[in-house]
Amino acid sequence: LLARALAAGETHLDLASHMVNVAILAIKIGQGIGYKPEDLRRLALTACLHDVGMVSVPRALLEKRGPLSPDELALLHQHPERGSRMLQALGPEYRWLATVALQEQEREDGSGYPLGLKGDQIHEFAKVIGLADVYESLTHKRPHRKLRVPFEAVKEIMGADRHKFPNQILKGLIQGLSTFPVGSIVRLNSKEFARVVATNRAFPLRPVVEVLTGPRGDRIATPRQIDLAQNSLMYITDAASADEVGVLRAL
Repeated sequence: LLARALAAGETHLDLASHMVNVAILAIKIGQGIGYKPEDLRRLALTACLHDVGMVSVPRALLEKRGPLSPDELALLHQHPERGSRMLQALGPEYRWLATVALQEQEREDGSGYPLGLKGDQIHEFAKVIGLADVYESLTHKRPHRKLRVPFEAVKEIMGADRHKFPNQILKGLIQGLSTFPVGSIVRLNSKEFARVVATNRAFPLRPVVEVLTGPRGDRIATPRQIDLAQNSLMYITDAASADEVGVLRAL
């Protein structure tokens, strides 16, 4: 499911796929934080509904390649409140769903919207889903920019967005998704390309990989697996994308 969630595509135009992807990523972050199964189920349900208010945003606005006008930006920023009102109709038992949907665009430093909440004013599920939402957005195509590979997405979040999320949630991202999530394409010091098939929580930079090409980019007939935590001579030098490795399109 994680590999599917990280597959290339313009998920902002497919609301259902976007919300399911965010739910999968949020579960992984929640696991990294140490959430119990019941909390993970509640988190997943909320993530599957967090952007329901986006149904009110015109598709033309989502497809726009240039910067949004002030009026367009204001319309986009209304989606948390609209989604929250929709979820309130589920009744008092699910009021927490409406609260998280309202707050998922709020940020730890007060730079979010619609209320500019800070720190403990924000529901923790909203913080987790907000981070999963950013990660999902960065790793998928958007009209105004190219996608980032997971490694680049983590670097950007830990840099530009570091103060927008609490350390506990950021650590959950690293622990749960790893620097190189399952399905990531990486370049090894041997100049071979490989796909990550299993992560290592103790050594996030040394996952188990399946080597797909030789040093010259030639496809390997029988891919071999290497546990980088057990092989000190091999290591990842960089992240890559399927577009960089033409042979992967045939796999």
